Amino acid sequence: MATEVSGRALLGLLAFAKERGGKPVVAEIVGKLSARDVFADRVQPLRYYPYAAYVELLYALKLRFGRPNQRFFVTLGATAGERDLGTMFKIYRTLASPERLIRSCSRVWASYYRDAGTMTAIAWAPEDTRLRIEGFSEMDRAHCELMEGWMIATMKQIGVNVNDDARETACTSRGDDHHEFRCTWRAR
Repeated sequence: MATEVSGRALLGLLAFAKERGGKPVVAEIVGKLSARDVFADRVQPLRYYPYAAYVELLYALKLRFGRPNQRFFVTLGATAGERDLGTMFKIYRTLASPERLIRSCSRVWASYYRDAGTMTAIAWAPEDTRLRIEGFSEMDRAHCELMEGWMIATMKQIGVNVNDDARETACTSRGDDHHEFRCTWRAR
């Protein structure tokens, strides 16, 4: 089966474009996509869509809103993480410790992606937190960078200060057999 992404993820990207340029800019961006048929009908949050359409939209957003020397996808991921935990995952934030939230990453991943491998918390201590994505070698580099920003922002949203060492330390695009994101943090 081909990898799919939830409508929530697509809607988050479209909301980003709308916030920065309004509906006409969203229509312009979508109109230029080869996967524009995916967006012909209203995107449904709980429906799944082709991963290729998601990746194409990521690059279209960078082309329209990115700046030289900016880690655009990391910034985009941070915006998405702030939005996600500020809204739909708010209950997670209020009920659980940071460590418990980190360990629940596999459920969050599965709610966004289908046939995209698994995400597992390998370590969740403040001095060593590692999340690993396995079985998703075709994960696009833009998506990796987005996930880096998303993870940092969600960690901040759950009430911790993330140190400057947060980054993707293993990636299939660099020859590794999995993706791994690491950080250290301290409670506020």
